[in-house]
Amino acid sequence: MRVAVASRLVRALRAIVLVAGFGAGLGVAGCTSPGDDPGLPVAVDPAVIYAQMCARCHGGDGRGDPQIRQQLPVRDFSDPVFQARASNEDIQRVIMAGKGQMPSFGGMLSQPKIQSLSGYVRRLGKKTVLH
Repeated sequence: MRVAVASRLVRALRAIVLVAGFGAGLGVAGCTSPGDDPGLPVAVDPAVIYAQMCARCHGGDGRGDPQIRQQLPVRDFSDPVFQARASNEDIQRVIMAGKGQMPSFGGMLSQPKIQSLSGYVRRLGKKTVLH
């Protein structure tokens, strides 16, 4: 089930990047050969990445989807122990390499996007603790 969810998320992210890259390429058509032009960088909001790649298991609020938590040990980002012990670098390593049943996303996300996402996860957990 997790592989199917991850597969759908990867396809959705690729579609978004493809559409954004195509739209950006229209403005510079003819400047370089199509094979040489990597296109303009596309800024991605970490909340969008989280919603597409993480929220299905970790929930929109970072506490974990209740149904998924019945089947898998999903990290609760609002857990005070997690907040105290996990550094941004620890979070980045898990996003990049995966852990336990969580798949790795290092092949799908650039390092800047992983860094941005780790900061978002940290802030999301702290927001949840405050409420």
